[in-house]
Amino acid sequence: MAIKESFISTVPYLVISSIIVLINQLLLLTGLSSSFINNALLSKIIGYMSNFFPVILMTSIAFHFSKRNNINNIFIITLSFAIFITIESIINAHNSQSLLNEAGVSFFMLIIPIVSIVLFNIIPKFEKDLKLSNGQLSHVFFHLKPFVIIYFFSIVTYLIVLKGLETIASSINFSFLDLDLLSVMALRTLGSQILWFFGAHGPNTPSIIEPNDSINNILINNVSYQAFYDVFIVFGGSGAGLSLILAALIYSKSKHITQISKISLPFAIFNINETLIYGLPIVLNRFLLIPFITIPLLNIAIAFFFLDFFGITFVNNQVSWITPIFINAFIATGGNGSALLLQVVLVVVGIIVYTPFIKRYSLAQSSSNHVENLKNNLEMIELMESTEGIKSNISESKIIKSNLEVDKIINFISSNKLAVHYQPKIDIIDQHCSSYEALLRIRKDDGTISGPFFLESLELAGLASIIDLWVCRELKKHYQIWQLSGFNPKVAINIHPDTMTDNKAIGLIINELKGLNVEFEIIERESVKSPSSISNIMRLHDSGFDISLDDFGVGYSSFETLTFLPMNTVKIDKSLIDNIESEKGYHICKNIFTMCNDLGLTCVAEGVEKDIQYLKLKSMGVRYIQGFYFEKALPFNRIDRYKPTFKVFDFYQKTAS
Repeated sequence: MAIKESFISTVPYLVISSIIVLINQLLLLTGLSSSFINNALLSKIIGYMSNFFPVILMTSIAFHFSKRNNINNIFIITLSFAIFITIESIINAHNSQSLLNEAGVSFFMLIIPIVSIVLFNIIPKFEKDLKLSNGQLSHVFFHLKPFVIIYFFSIVTYLIVLKGLETIASSINFSFLDLDLLSVMALRTLGSQILWFFGAHGPNTPSIIEPNDSINNILINNVSYQAFYDVFIVFGGSGAGLSLILAALIYSKSKHITQISKISLPFAIFNINETLIYGLPIVLNRFLLIPFITIPLLNIAIAFFFLDFFGITFVNNQVSWITPIFINAFIATGGNGSALLLQVVLVVVGIIVYTPFIKRYSLAQSSSNHVENLKNNLEMIELMESTEGIKSNISESKIIKSNLEVDKIINFISSNKLAVHYQPKIDIIDQHCSSYEALLRIRKDDGTISGPFFLESLELAGLASIIDLWVCRELKKHYQIWQLSGFNPKVAINIHPDTMTDNKAIGLIINELKGLNVEFEIIERESVKSPSSISNIMRLHDSGFDISLDDFGVGYSSFETLTFLPMNTVKIDKSLIDNIESEKGYHICKNIFTMCNDLGLTCVAEGVEKDIQYLKLKSMGVRYIQGFYFEKALPFNRIDRYKPTFKVFDFYQKTAS
C-alpha cells in the first residue's frame, strides 16, 4: 500500500514532465521556436526533471512509509537525503559524474527510505520519556541514535553494493554469444521491462548486450531496429502501454485504475507512459509483471513473422518516436494497409493478454477502495492516517474472495444500519446485572435485529480495526447519554487480534474511552503473543482498563497466557457450556472455574441458554452468567431500566439462605 501511495503522489510531477516532452517534440517537428521557448531550453528542463525524479520519488516513499510505520516523517526524509547526498558526493569525487544521471538510480533511491525504516524499527532508541528542558529537543534526541547508526551503516553498505555491481557489470562480456539482431532486440527488451518493473528507466539503461549503434541497423525488409521497435513493439510506451490502458478502461472495476488510465491515455497516444508506470503502478506490481514483460516479446515475434510473411517494407525509418500509432505505420510504410492491420492485431492481442491480469489486480486493488469507503461511512479519518490494520501477509486468494463480498457490505454499512447493543452479565448470587458486553448488531429492512454477517469478510480484507474503533466511538456517545441520568455501567468491548497489533488504533481507542468504566475482551490467537500485541495489552491495562480473556477453552487457548498477561476476567466459551451436561464437560468447566478462583480471576460463563446449564454452573459456585437464559443484547436506551428475571427455584434458594 505504501509503495502504491508513494508512486501515485508523483503522478502530477510526471504529468507536467510528459507535457513538456510533448511540447518539445512538437517544436522539433514543426520547427517553431522563440527566444522565450525553444528546444534548447525545454531539453534542459526535461533533463533536470528527469534527473530529479528519483529525488521526488525518494521523498514520497520516505513520507508514506514513515507515516505507515508511525515514525516521524521529517526524520526519515532527512535521513534519506543525508544518505543520498553523501553517496552522491563520494561518487562524484571519484568518478566526476553525478549519480542522478545513472539510469538505475530510481531503484537505488527507492530502497534508501525503506531500508532506513526497517533499521529504525530494529535499532534500540534512547528513552522516549527522557526528561530534557525542551520537549522538542527530547523528541529529537529520541531519534538521534538510530539516525547516526543508520546513516553510517547505510553509507558503507550502499558503497560496497554499488562497487560490487560495477565490478560485475564490467566483467560481463556478451560478445561470445554472437547474437543476431532479432535476438539482441528480444534480450534488450526483456532487460528493459525488468528494469522498469524495479523502478529503473529501462530504455535509458546502459547497453548490456549490444552497443547502441545497432539500433540503426536493418532488421528486416529495410526496416531498422529502432523503427521496428517504435512502430510495432512499444506503442503507448514500454509494455505496450496502449493495450494495458484499453484493457483497464474496459475491464477494471477499480476507480483508481480507471482514473490513472484516463490520465495516462493522452500521453500514451504519443508513446509516453511514465504516468502509467508509476501511477498505476507497474513498478513492483506482481499482478502485472508477467504481461508487462511478455507482451513486448510477443509483439516482436508476431511483428517479425508478419513483416517477413507479407513482405512489408519501410520507406521511412526516421519517424519520430512520439508519432501516434497507425500514423507512424502509415508514414513509415507509405500507407501500407497490412502494416496498419498488424498494429490493430498487436493492440488486440495485448488487450487479450492483459485482461485476466487487470481483472485480478482490480479485485485486489479494490480492498484499498473498501478502506476509503469504510472510512467515509464510519467517519474513521484518524485511523486511516495509519493503515497498519491492513495486513500485508493476508493471502492473495483470501483478499480476492473477501472483496467479492466487501462491496456489498460497504453499501450495507453506508445505509446506517449498524448499531451497538448490550448484553447483560448477571450476578446470580446478588441477583442483579453487574455489567454488559457491547455487541455489533444490524437493523434489517423488516425491522428485525441480527448479528453481523460480515465480520469474517472484513477481517480478510484487513478492516477489522475500523469496525472496532467505530464501536468504541458509539459506546462513548452512549456513555455521554447515560451519564446525564447518572447511569454508569461497566461495559466490555471485544477487540479483534488485528486491532491489538495496531499501535495507532489502540492509541485512538485509549483516547476515546479513557476514564470510562470499560473492559476489553481479547481473543487468544497466535498474534496475541506477538511483541506489539503484548505491548498494546499492557498499554490498555496501564490506562486503567480491565482485560478479559474471551472464548477460553477453545481454539488457541493456553494456560500460558494467564501467566504473562494482566488478565482480570476469564470467559468460559459457549462450546464448553453446551457440553456441561456430560460428566467430562462438567468437570472441565468446574476445574476452569476453580483455577480462576485460585488465580484471583473473575470467571464468566457465556452462552448460557438452558435451566440445566444454569443450575450446574450455580452448583459450582460460578457467580457471573451471560446468555439468552437471561436476556439477548438490548438497545442502549433500554439497559438503564433492565432488571434480570429469576425463576422460582432461585427465590426458594435465596429465601432459604
